[in-house]
Amino acid sequence: MFRIESDVELSSDWLPAGAFTTVYASRSVAVATAIEGVDDPAEVEVRVVDAATGRVVWRSTAEEFE
Repeated sequence: MFRIESDVELSSDWLPAGAFTTVYASRSVAVATAIEGVDDPAEVEVRVVDAATGRVVWRSTAEEFE
């Protein structure tokens, strides 16, 4: 199970706001949804986190994983 995190408010023209607070069973679906939440994912970090462990499994910026 995976959740989306960011230090900024995420929004999308075509996804409902709840899409960014949903816990996803699929990592790939969580990543695809996360990318839609920011205008420039390379500049504004958005993360996909393993909901059970809190470990970052994907990050939109070039920063190293924690």
